Amino acid sequence: MKAIRLLGFWICLLLGLALAALAQRSPAVTPASAPPDAFSAARAMADVRVIALRPHPTGSTDIVRVRDHLMARISSLGLELSVRADEGYTTPRNDGRWMAAGAVQNVIGVLPGADRSKPAVLIMSHYDSVANSPGAADDAAGVAAALEVARALKAGPTPVRDVIFLFTDGEEQGLLGADAFFARDPLRQKVGVVINMEARGDSGRAAMFQTGPQNGALMALFAREARRPAANSLAAAVYDKMPNDTDFTHAVKAGLPGLNFAFIDDQLAYHTPLAKADHLDQGSLQHFGDQVLPTARALASGADLPGKAPNAVYSDVFGLFLVSYPIEVAWGLLALAGVLVLYALVRGLMIRGTSVVELLKGLSGFLLVGTSGALVLHLTGKLLHIADLQAHYALLGRFDPLLLGCTAILVGVALAVVIGQAKGAARIWPSLLALAAGGATCLVGGPPALDPVGVGLGAASAMLVWASLGKPVGVLGAWIGALVGLLALAVATMVLLPGGSVMTTWPLLVAALAAVLVLAKGGTRDRRVAWALTACVALAAIVVVVQVGAWGGWTFAGLGVTLPAILAAFGLLALPALIPLAHDFSALKLAAIPATLVAALGGGLVAYAVLAGATTARPELTEAAHLSDLSSGQAWRISTLPRLDAWSRGALAAQGGTPVQRDLPPFFRSKVWMAEARPVPLDPPQLILEQAGERLLVRVIPGPGAEYVTLRIKPDGMLAGARLNGRPIPLTTKRGEWTSLTYHAPDPNGVTLSFSRLNGTGRVEAAALETREGWPRAAPSPGAKPDGLMGWGLSDKTLVLTRASVSW
Repeated sequence: MKAIRLLGFWICLLLGLALAALAQRSPAVTPASAPPDAFSAARAMADVRVIALRPHPTGSTDIVRVRDHLMARISSLGLELSVRADEGYTTPRNDGRWMAAGAVQNVIGVLPGADRSKPAVLIMSHYDSVANSPGAADDAAGVAAALEVARALKAGPTPVRDVIFLFTDGEEQGLLGADAFFARDPLRQKVGVVINMEARGDSGRAAMFQTGPQNGALMALFAREARRPAANSLAAAVYDKMPNDTDFTHAVKAGLPGLNFAFIDDQLAYHTPLAKADHLDQGSLQHFGDQVLPTARALASGADLPGKAPNAVYSDVFGLFLVSYPIEVAWGLLALAGVLVLYALVRGLMIRGTSVVELLKGLSGFLLVGTSGALVLHLTGKLLHIADLQAHYALLGRFDPLLLGCTAILVGVALAVVIGQAKGAARIWPSLLALAAGGATCLVGGPPALDPVGVGLGAASAMLVWASLGKPVGVLGAWIGALVGLLALAVATMVLLPGGSVMTTWPLLVAALAAVLVLAKGGTRDRRVAWALTACVALAAIVVVVQVGAWGGWTFAGLGVTLPAILAAFGLLALPALIPLAHDFSALKLAAIPATLVAALGGGLVAYAVLAGATTARPELTEAAHLSDLSSGQAWRISTLPRLDAWSRGALAAQGGTPVQRDLPPFFRSKVWMAEARPVPLDPPQLILEQAGERLLVRVIPGPGAEYVTLRIKPDGMLAGARLNGRPIPLTTKRGEWTSLTYHAPDPNGVTLSFSRLNGTGRVEAAALETREGWPRAAPSPGAKPDGLMGWGLSDKTLVLTRASVSW
């Protein structure tokens, strides 16, 4: 038993975390020799390599190459091919004065079903990328997966209903192709259910992170059909409240049911040059197919699509299978957990294994782990000082040590609380330390400023120190108190966010069941029973750590770099299952030393994540572009990133200018690095302002190679009735302030924005900034970037600025 006290906690914790990491690994790749009706990532990679050969943003010459490839592949698969040219719109801000639009060409292939009158299955992905990224994951992987799904479905029996494969254009510029399809394409009326594939990294399991409304029946089908599914109803519930969008957003707005998939590991490749075919985790691509193909096959071959049913509560279990159930079952599971906790509480008091005071201290200790863990990780996040995009991506390059470091810090803090309770630690110094840490959050990570979160966590931790420490707390008091705390959290979650109940109820059930077994059979002198109970406690701890660890790792990948304190929530979920083992370990005389070493190791890993330099495999961002102002005849080399590295500083200064930060209104909200450069001849865009009756026309005729043009107008009066190329749009103006329209893939014949004039006299200023591929031919490029750097955003682009005004 001494060995168990010494090693049991660590064995269960480390084994659980290792299994959690395995549960998050992408599956093995199915080879190209697989049967024709199976999904093979090896086969799909052929399309990824063609599509992700070079960056292909909307409006570029390379997107034409990708579109031609798509059309050829759809025709070779024997699908009904069509290309739908339209305009898409998005308004990213609520004030109505900012709009993105573009000429898009959605590519569609239809696999005809036996009954073409039935609602169709829509499988969607986007074939554009951002500039400076080949987009192997985002979203060449989704496109290739859809083509492989089409091939596999075509190899099998004729589906009952049509399967529509939609490849949207302009997703990266504001879901423009999806807007065009769901708002105006007649084919949208045939759609009954939607499957979308996306990426925000280039490795990891493909998670189903968003569903449409009333998803109960659809989730039951997905749970039954998908192979190794990855999904969690809390993630879906939280995502619905976040500002993030994918093409699937338009399907949800249209009231369509569906499933949205993405993989999010290794986000250093997200929208960067790293996103090449050879860098893509082929297992992630395989996981797309393992889930989408059987689900699509079941939907396409069913007599009816799943009907509307109340939203389900669901989660995958160890990454092996999915459990999905209605909200009534979720309440039933919570009630069962409540009964188990109540039994443990009453039984613990009856056998005098604990007392009311100890239970209250145990509850306070549970809360203290949450507040102190969140406080320390919040302070860690402030010390990381992710103030801008460059710092964010630099840290993404060392994500693994950051995650391991934050986990080790949390374990050290939680152990310190458990040890302090078991030994009856003094309260004055921990409470002062908590207040100091809360105050420190106001002093680090930027200019001194009140941090309400940090101060609040510090004050709460100080109060909980006085409530939980001072006198020793027995294992039953700490254990049952933690169960009561998690039960309260589970009830609150069920009431406020039912989809999240899976994350609180499941760990509570397992930990409470272990406690009930120990209390019902504890005190026995039968050594075999004692060992069996010990094994049950250890098994419960491992099971909970595996599941909670998998949830926590995935969540940290999505939020942890900017919000490391989120990890403390998962520490609370695992704590009740680990407390009996941790309490045993704390009885050792020198238990505080390993806890301190673990926290120190975590701090060292976080420090490494911050301080380690860039490498060829994990480069950092850089940017340099050429800007010509045709109105003034001046030219500059610019960078919009907040800091210049040696390469970008040299690139900007190559023609004799000295880089300085300055405002460049009206196109950039913050200062831009600018260095004077020699003007070069360019075919200019034309910006024309004229009156046509009672309307004001603002017309831009792009120059050659224009990917997009941003138009800003500032009236001295009110304008109304905005139209874009003759079509009414919800764009408004405000006296004396700039209104913005960015148009992607502009027609060579021009883009026309028009307004009704609302007063007799007035004046409008206008400016157009056109973005073109590559450096100007007459200007020397700065050359290849050194190892450890990669182009971002406007890097290696030519920007052409022109201005005009009109009065009446």
